[in-house]
Amino acid sequence: MEADKTLMEQIRSQKRHELKWDQKTHRKRELDRNRAGLGELHHSIGVIEHITEQEIKGLAGRIKRRKRCDPIDLVRLSYGFQQSRENIAHFIRTTGAINVIVKELTGHDFNLQLLAAECLCNLSLGDDVCCEKIATFAGTYLIALSENPNCRPLQQTCLWAVQNIVGSSPKGSKLLFSQGLVVVLVRLLSSVTDPEAADDIILTLELALNYEQEIEPTILTQIVQCFVGKSLHPGGLRLLYKCYSLMTTDQLLNESSSPHIIQQCLDFLSTVTVETYLPSQAAPILLSIRILAHQVVANPRQIETIFRYQLQKRAFKLSVLFNTCAKDDMLPVCKEFLWLLGQLHYNGGEAGANDPELMKTYLAYDDFVGELSVPKALL
Repeated sequence: MEADKTLMEQIRSQKRHELKWDQKTHRKRELDRNRAGLGELHHSIGVIEHITEQEIKGLAGRIKRRKRCDPIDLVRLSYGFQQSRENIAHFIRTTGAINVIVKELTGHDFNLQLLAAECLCNLSLGDDVCCEKIATFAGTYLIALSENPNCRPLQQTCLWAVQNIVGSSPKGSKLLFSQGLVVVLVRLLSSVTDPEAADDIILTLELALNYEQEIEPTILTQIVQCFVGKSLHPGGLRLLYKCYSLMTTDQLLNESSSPHIIQQCLDFLSTVTVETYLPSQAAPILLSIRILAHQVVANPRQIETIFRYQLQKRAFKLSVLFNTCAKDDMLPVCKEFLWLLGQLHYNGGEAGANDPELMKTYLAYDDFVGELSVPKALL
């Protein structure tokens, strides 16, 4: 168990580092694009190459004295925070400087709001102490602005800052949770229509679930409900799987949305069968299989849901998908797929109590017992 715990911590740590690097590079491109619309700043941005620690100290002292920020101050600070953690540390040590940035974030000038949000976003690349300060002074504002879908660039930047804090700072995360972050994210997820915004919300929730001891069990059910009736995609499958992994057996048994999620997973699998290169879909296929496995283990009667929906839709056959995965040497997928098929076969009779012929009817359509080509490595 200790070895498993250590491995999970290593995986989470690696994921946090990858997330930060990906966000840092993507964010720079995105924010440059947003900032370019600010007119006179566009030329100034082009000549900023390196911000020294001394300049950061000077800028921090300057905005603290003036109690306000010029746009170019925010741009230079933002670039400086991206360039090194030493710059971040020097800024954080200047008492009161962060409050001036927060003041601009809560102002009425949209351009300054966006630049202040970018500044805090890059500042959140710092250590736990830095993230805790951001959560203390700006957490409620970042959460509130994340709820505004009418200003997508500002919403996105605030969510990035929150992701940085939740992804790397336990103390900062606890503060954000106490400020209502998870409740707001679930509310956003239930109504979001923009796919990019949905991805940001899903990733933030996924990171938040790493602190499972801080999450109310009812939140997991609410998150799952948000996906009912919607097309599933890799990000959504990842979050669903995480929710089911944290649920107790009793929760799974009482989960009213289970038949809907099962059907949606099967719909997703039916779409990937038309992919020309199936290994590119290995991760979401595996997640779909794991979600289905969670359902049938918790409640074998959900096997009836699988059989009946497959017979109704006739969109794809489980045996054909398995054989295609085997042909493409997708061994991790095949291993778990084989386990799921074993559960369907072993408990299929019990699941079809209302219709003793259901198992036979399904096997006549899709003989996942006799028509499998199991890779030798799994025999």
